Amino acid sequence: MATEHFQRGQVIFREGDKSQEAYFIVSGLVEISINTSHGIQSLAKIGPGEIIGEMGMIMDRPRSATASALENTTLETIAEAEFEEQIIQRPDRLHVYLATLFERIRRTDLLLSTTTNATVPLVAAKPKPAKEPVFRVKIRSHYDETGLDHPPVDKTITKLPFRIGRIYFDTAVSSLSRNDLSIDEPHPYQLSRNHCEIDFEQGHFVLRDRGSKLGTWVNGTHVSVDAGCISSPLKTGENNLILGNADSPHRYTLTIEELP
Repeated sequence: MATEHFQRGQVIFREGDKSQEAYFIVSGLVEISINTSHGIQSLAKIGPGEIIGEMGMIMDRPRSATASALENTTLETIAEAEFEEQIIQRPDRLHVYLATLFERIRRTDLLLSTTTNATVPLVAAKPKPAKEPVFRVKIRSHYDETGLDHPPVDKTITKLPFRIGRIYFDTAVSSLSRNDLSIDEPHPYQLSRNHCEIDFEQGHFVLRDRGSKLGTWVNGTHVSVDAGCISSPLKTGENNLILGNADSPHRYTLTIEELP
């Protein structure tokens, strides 16, 4: 496999390009985006250990999205003839690939469901500022107040999207989990295995549902498929999150601080 290096802002491949290879991300961060009638829409930010571009290569179709380096990025190029050897036959890469693939399917299914049933619009795209600001994002639990028997959560978020969900007890299933914060709780569950994620898109932070059963309350707004809104903007300063029903013990403060 050949190794390629991309500088921040450089396009790796464009929507509509011929698909001749896939890429394994060695280091860096890649944004996947598409052109829509409302402008460029970010679909995902993908980091080390993940694979991009394989579907177009396997199906012999043009690229369905554009991939750009958000920071200096190193990729391994995988030709079609090498895909089975480099991915399918390597358990370490296969698990990561399957987890990523399931996350894509889950998001696509969620978007299709919302498009069909939504009565509340998704978050509107906003123009990007001329200079991207720098933020510090922290999440802190209130288990001491709600009485949940769980170690406190108090951490700084250093990667996006930051995914939250319930702990898997099935080892085979847990190996496919993409959660950055896994929370244990007894039955009846307030959390879904793949509950929600915090992300940054179009110049602002959002909380996005991942197909959870009960949804999330964001500053008093219900975010779920049933509510017809799967994404809610997050404000600079303190945001109040309740994962599950409005009386759920899974209460957090998400603090977004813009740095000078």
